[in-house]
Amino acid sequence: MRQKQAPPNRQHRRIMVLAAALTLLPCAAHAYHFKPTPAEWALWPDYCKARYVTTTIGRKSPYKSMFPPAAVDNWRHRIGTQTYTHIHHYCASLVYLQRAGVAASNQERNYLLRLAEGDCNYTLKRIPPTSPLYREVVGHLQLVRAIRGTAATAVPAVAP
Repeated sequence: MRQKQAPPNRQHRRIMVLAAALTLLPCAAHAYHFKPTPAEWALWPDYCKARYVTTTIGRKSPYKSMFPPAAVDNWRHRIGTQTYTHIHHYCASLVYLQRAGVAASNQERNYLLRLAEGDCNYTLKRIPPTSPLYREVVGHLQLVRAIRGTAATAVPAVAP
């Protein structure tokens, strides 16, 4: 019995959808593999620690036992659910910027700075301008862009 083949347009569409989905896999996989070193953990703000221990990878990390659930709830309340939900990318950006400062090569440094900018942009696009961390995230993005040499790229304005 011969299987009926999809018309060329439909088959082409399926291939394009599959290719698009596969291009997203490295980004998704990367997000779940972020692991701060003990020194990076120690330098992180507490809201970063609170958010990290509730991520998929953070729940399995040794840091989980270092940050009590009550402190996690406190930070979720203090910075707001929307900010809390997306702040882990900004927190990763903080670490990528630190790592870029000690990178072994210009190629590694530039790669880490691109990651820092991308993760900071992710958070900035998803938190409200009224967030208590909004100005901090904008300032960090400006710093990363200045170091990268992309400071001319527009950064959202911060209300006085």
